[in-house]
Amino acid sequence: MTGEAAMTRDMILTQYRPIRRAIRAILAQAVHACKKADLDRAAKHLGLVDDAQLADDTVFDMLCDVALFEPNQRGRRVFDGFLHDRLATLDPPEQDVARRMGGAFVSIVRVAEWHAQAGLWLEDLLDAGRRLWLLDEGLEASAREGLVIGMRLFEAGPFHAGFGIVVEPREDLVAFCTQATARGARLPVRHSLAAALYADDIQARSPPVIDEADVPEAIVEALIRQADPSAGRPVVPARRSRRPHG
Repeated sequence: MTGEAAMTRDMILTQYRPIRRAIRAILAQAVHACKKADLDRAAKHLGLVDDAQLADDTVFDMLCDVALFEPNQRGRRVFDGFLHDRLATLDPPEQDVARRMGGAFVSIVRVAEWHAQAGLWLEDLLDAGRRLWLLDEGLEASAREGLVIGMRLFEAGPFHAGFGIVVEPREDLVAFCTQATARGARLPVRHSLAAALYADDIQARSPPVIDEADVPEAIVEALIRQADPSAGRPVVPARRSRRPHG
Protein backbone atom coordinates (compact mmCIF):
# COMPACT_ATOMS: atom_id res chain seq x y z
CA MET A 1 0.00 0.00 0.00
CA THR A 2 1.15 3.55 -0.68
CA GLY A 3 0.06 7.06 0.21
CA GLU A 4 -3.03 7.59 2.33
CA ALA A 5 -4.06 3.91 2.06
CA ALA A 6 -0.92 2.95 4.00
CA MET A 7 -1.67 5.38 6.85
CA THR A 8 -3.57 4.32 9.94
CA ARG A 9 -6.10 6.58 11.64
CA ASP A 10 -3.64 7.34 14.43
CA MET A 11 -0.98 8.32 11.91
CA ILE A 12 -3.37 10.64 10.10
CA LEU A 13 -4.63 12.31 13.27
CA THR A 14 -1.08 12.70 14.55
CA GLN A 15 -0.38 14.69 11.39
CA TYR A 16 -3.63 16.67 11.57
CA ARG A 17 -3.83 17.75 15.22
CA PRO A 18 -0.75 20.00 15.22
CA ILE A 19 -2.16 21.65 12.07
CA ARG A 20 -5.42 22.32 13.90
CA ARG A 21 -3.57 23.90 16.80
CA ALA A 22 -1.53 25.99 14.38
CA ILE A 23 -4.68 27.26 12.64
CA ARG A 24 -6.04 28.54 15.94
CA ALA A 25 -2.76 30.17 16.92
CA ILE A 26 -2.31 31.84 13.53
CA LEU A 27 -5.85 33.24 13.45
CA ALA A 28 -5.47 34.57 16.99
CA GLN A 29 -2.41 36.55 15.88
CA ALA A 30 -3.65 37.54 12.43
CA VAL A 31 -6.82 39.22 13.67
CA HIS A 32 -4.71 41.97 15.26
CA ALA A 33 -3.59 42.98 11.79
CA CYS A 34 -7.16 44.14 11.11
CA LYS A 35 -7.67 47.89 11.19
CA LYS A 36 -10.90 49.63 12.09
CA ALA A 37 -11.77 50.05 8.40
CA ASP A 38 -11.40 46.30 7.85
CA LEU A 39 -13.69 45.46 10.74
CA ASP A 40 -16.16 48.15 9.67
CA ARG A 41 -16.29 46.72 6.15
CA ALA A 42 -16.81 43.18 7.44
CA ALA A 43 -19.56 44.33 9.83
CA LYS A 44 -21.45 45.96 6.96
CA HIS A 45 -21.07 42.90 4.73
CA LEU A 46 -22.49 40.71 7.48
CA GLY A 47 -25.34 43.09 8.27
CA LEU A 48 -24.29 43.52 11.89
CA VAL A 49 -26.40 46.24 13.43
CA ASP A 50 -26.47 45.74 17.18
CA ASP A 51 -23.89 45.39 19.95
CA ALA A 52 -25.83 42.45 21.38
CA GLN A 53 -24.92 40.35 18.35
CA LEU A 54 -21.28 40.46 19.45
CA ALA A 55 -22.15 38.54 22.61
CA ASP A 56 -22.11 35.44 20.40
CA ASP A 57 -18.50 34.38 19.87
CA THR A 58 -19.42 32.82 16.55
CA VAL A 59 -20.40 36.24 15.21
CA PHE A 60 -17.01 37.57 16.31
CA ASP A 61 -15.23 34.78 14.45
CA MET A 62 -17.33 35.22 11.31
CA LEU A 63 -16.56 38.93 11.31
CA CYS A 64 -12.82 38.31 11.74
CA ASP A 65 -12.90 35.69 8.99
CA VAL A 66 -14.42 38.14 6.50
CA ALA A 67 -12.13 40.97 7.61
CA LEU A 68 -9.03 38.79 7.20
CA PHE A 69 -9.72 36.80 4.06
CA GLU A 70 -12.10 38.77 1.86
CA PRO A 71 -10.49 41.49 -0.30
CA ASN A 72 -11.29 45.14 0.28
CA GLN A 73 -12.32 47.56 -2.44
CA ARG A 74 -8.71 47.73 -3.63
CA GLY A 75 -8.50 43.95 -3.91
CA ARG A 76 -6.20 43.58 -0.91
CA ARG A 77 -6.58 41.03 1.87
CA VAL A 78 -5.52 41.65 5.45
CA PHE A 79 -4.21 38.09 5.73
CA ASP A 80 -1.80 38.66 2.85
CA GLY A 81 -0.42 41.67 4.68
CA PHE A 82 -0.09 39.57 7.83
CA LEU A 83 1.89 36.95 5.91
CA HIS A 84 4.17 39.62 4.46
CA ASP A 85 4.81 41.41 7.75
CA ARG A 86 4.59 38.69 10.40
CA LEU A 87 5.29 35.31 8.82
CA ALA A 88 8.90 35.25 10.04
CA THR A 89 7.73 35.65 13.66
CA LEU A 90 5.87 32.33 13.55
CA ASP A 91 7.46 28.99 14.38
CA PRO A 92 8.58 27.10 11.25
CA PRO A 93 5.69 24.56 11.33
CA GLU A 94 3.20 27.42 11.72
CA GLN A 95 4.80 29.27 8.82
CA ASP A 96 3.99 26.39 6.48
CA VAL A 97 0.39 26.21 7.73
CA ALA A 98 -0.01 29.98 7.43
CA ARG A 99 1.16 29.92 3.81
CA ARG A 100 -1.34 27.17 3.05
CA MET A 101 -4.12 29.11 4.81
CA GLY A 102 -3.43 31.96 2.42
CA GLY A 103 -4.82 29.76 -0.37
CA ALA A 104 -8.06 28.94 1.45
CA PHE A 105 -11.36 29.13 -0.39
CA VAL A 106 -15.04 29.11 0.53
CA SER A 107 -17.41 26.61 -1.01
CA ILE A 108 -20.65 24.75 -0.49
CA VAL A 109 -20.07 21.03 -0.10
CA ARG A 110 -22.05 17.86 0.50
CA VAL A 111 -20.94 15.06 2.82
CA ALA A 112 -20.56 12.12 0.46
CA GLU A 113 -19.17 9.43 2.75
CA TRP A 114 -16.70 8.75 5.53
CA HIS A 115 -13.05 8.27 4.66
CA ALA A 116 -11.81 4.74 5.31
CA GLN A 117 -9.27 5.89 7.90
CA ALA A 118 -10.23 9.35 9.17
CA GLY A 119 -12.33 12.33 8.13
CA LEU A 120 -14.91 12.76 5.42
CA TRP A 121 -15.18 12.81 1.66
CA LEU A 122 -16.94 15.96 0.47
CA GLU A 123 -18.46 16.75 -2.90
CA ASP A 124 -17.79 20.34 -3.92
CA LEU A 125 -21.14 21.55 -5.24
CA LEU A 126 -19.54 24.59 -6.87
CA ASP A 127 -16.94 22.55 -8.73
CA ALA A 128 -18.71 19.57 -10.30
CA GLY A 129 -16.88 16.30 -9.91
CA ARG A 130 -14.41 17.59 -7.31
CA ARG A 131 -14.06 15.49 -4.15
CA LEU A 132 -12.23 16.72 -1.08
CA TRP A 133 -10.84 14.73 1.81
CA LEU A 134 -11.62 16.81 4.92
CA LEU A 135 -10.04 16.20 8.31
CA ASP A 136 -12.25 17.47 11.13
CA GLU A 137 -12.86 15.19 14.08
CA GLY A 138 -15.94 17.03 15.33
CA LEU A 139 -17.64 17.13 11.97
CA GLU A 140 -16.69 13.52 11.30
CA ALA A 141 -18.52 12.51 14.49
CA SER A 142 -21.62 14.68 14.02
CA ALA A 143 -22.25 14.89 10.27
CA ARG A 144 -24.74 12.80 8.37
CA GLU A 145 -24.41 11.58 4.82
CA GLY A 146 -25.87 14.10 2.40
CA LEU A 147 -25.45 17.06 4.77
CA VAL A 148 -24.83 20.29 2.83
CA ILE A 149 -22.57 22.84 4.50
CA GLY A 150 -20.69 26.02 3.69
CA MET A 151 -17.16 26.55 4.98
CA ARG A 152 -13.72 27.97 4.29
CA LEU A 153 -11.08 25.28 3.82
CA PHE A 154 -7.56 24.83 2.50
CA GLU A 155 -5.20 22.11 1.35
CA ALA A 156 -3.24 21.12 4.44
CA GLY A 157 -1.21 18.33 2.83
CA PRO A 158 -2.85 15.12 1.61
CA PHE A 159 -6.14 16.33 3.13
CA HIS A 160 -8.05 19.59 3.51
CA ALA A 161 -8.72 21.37 6.80
CA GLY A 162 -11.24 24.02 7.79
CA PHE A 163 -11.07 27.11 9.96
CA GLY A 164 -13.82 26.03 12.35
CA ILE A 165 -16.83 27.97 11.04
CA VAL A 166 -19.35 25.65 9.39
CA VAL A 167 -22.89 26.73 8.44
CA GLU A 168 -25.86 25.07 6.82
CA PRO A 169 -26.84 27.31 3.89
CA ARG A 170 -30.34 28.09 2.71
CA GLU A 171 -31.60 25.74 0.02
CA ASP A 172 -32.33 28.59 -2.36
CA LEU A 173 -28.81 30.00 -2.00
CA VAL A 174 -27.36 26.56 -2.74
CA ALA A 175 -29.56 26.28 -5.83
CA PHE A 176 -28.71 29.76 -7.11
CA CYS A 177 -24.97 29.23 -6.59
CA THR A 178 -24.81 25.78 -8.19
CA GLN A 179 -26.83 27.00 -11.19
CA ALA A 180 -24.53 30.00 -11.59
CA THR A 181 -21.34 27.93 -11.52
CA ALA A 182 -22.83 25.42 -13.96
CA ARG A 183 -23.36 28.31 -16.41
CA GLY A 184 -19.92 29.77 -15.73
CA ALA A 185 -21.56 32.86 -14.26
CA ARG A 186 -20.68 34.89 -11.17
CA LEU A 187 -22.11 33.76 -7.87
CA PRO A 188 -25.34 35.63 -7.08
CA VAL A 189 -24.01 37.22 -3.89
CA ARG A 190 -23.57 40.89 -3.10
CA HIS A 191 -20.14 40.87 -1.48
CA SER A 192 -18.66 37.38 -1.13
CA LEU A 193 -19.88 33.84 -0.65
CA ALA A 194 -18.49 33.80 2.89
CA ALA A 195 -20.36 36.99 3.79
CA ALA A 196 -23.60 35.65 2.26
CA LEU A 197 -23.36 32.35 4.15
CA TYR A 198 -22.46 33.95 7.46
CA ALA A 199 -24.99 36.79 7.17
CA ASP A 200 -27.83 34.33 6.60
CA ASP A 201 -26.75 32.35 9.65
CA ILE A 202 -26.49 35.48 11.80
CA GLN A 203 -29.86 36.77 10.65
CA ALA A 204 -31.57 33.46 11.40
CA ARG A 205 -30.23 33.44 14.95
CA SER A 206 -30.66 37.13 15.77
CA PRO A 207 -33.72 38.94 17.15
CA PRO A 208 -35.12 41.88 15.19
CA VAL A 209 -32.80 44.89 15.37
CA ILE A 210 -32.83 48.54 14.42
CA ASP A 211 -31.95 49.85 11.00
CA GLU A 212 -28.47 48.93 9.75
CA ALA A 213 -27.47 52.42 8.74
CA ASP A 214 -27.62 53.70 12.33
CA VAL A 215 -25.10 51.49 14.06
CA PRO A 216 -21.93 50.20 12.26
CA GLU A 217 -19.59 52.54 14.16
CA ALA A 218 -20.79 51.27 17.53
CA ILE A 219 -20.36 47.68 16.42
CA VAL A 220 -16.77 48.13 15.34
CA GLU A 221 -15.89 49.96 18.55
CA ALA A 222 -17.47 47.21 20.63
CA LEU A 223 -15.59 44.59 18.64
CA ILE A 224 -12.28 46.32 19.24
CA ARG A 225 -13.06 46.44 22.98
CA GLN A 226 -13.74 42.71 22.93
CA ALA A 227 -10.52 41.74 21.16
CA ASP A 228 -7.97 40.27 23.58
CA PRO A 229 -4.50 39.56 22.16
CA SER A 230 -3.98 36.71 24.64
CA ALA A 231 -7.31 35.04 24.18
CA GLY A 232 -6.78 32.88 21.09
CA ARG A 233 -10.56 32.72 20.86
CA PRO A 234 -12.05 29.38 19.77
CA VAL A 235 -15.13 29.36 17.60
CA VAL A 236 -18.33 28.52 19.48
CA PRO A 237 -21.40 26.92 17.89
CA ALA A 238 -24.38 29.02 16.90
CA ARG A 239 -27.93 27.81 16.58
CA ARG A 240 -27.68 27.09 12.84
CA SER A 241 -23.91 26.80 12.68
CA ARG A 242 -22.03 23.55 13.00
CA ARG A 243 -18.83 23.99 14.96
CA PRO A 244 -16.45 21.04 14.58
CA HIS A 245 -14.42 20.24 17.68
CA GLY A 246 -11.35 19.16 15.82
